[in-house]
Amino acid sequence: MRMKPTAERREFFRFDLNFSIRYRFAKKLADNKYKTSKLLKGIGINFSACGAAVKITKPLPVDTLVYLEITLPFCDEPLLATSQVIRRDLSSHNDKPVTLIGVKYLVIEEKTKASLASYRPENK
Repeated sequence: MRMKPTAERREFFRFDLNFSIRYRFAKKLADNKYKTSKLLKGIGINFSACGAAVKITKPLPVDTLVYLEITLPFCDEPLLATSQVIRRDLSSHNDKPVTLIGVKYLVIEEKTKASLASYRPENK
């Protein structure tokens, strides 16, 4: 018996695109101040108008703030977003630690969000 696929519970369509991204993470200090890391590189896995999944080498904990710089092929300017880690999966690749993090965007330009929301891979 063939079952129907379950309905997607996401608010926005999620699409797969694998390419380089840049990011910084913020570490909370005393008195609600933050220290940001240097700019690091990662690999984008998939994206939507409300979040993304990326592979990085740092094992960032859930709730960490992450600043993303992503150059998407269908946007004129890089996507800049302040986001928050909502999940993480630790693994390894070629004996090196790799973390897959899921982030939700906290701050993103409306124009960029609209571009992400309307993008479909078949529209390339």
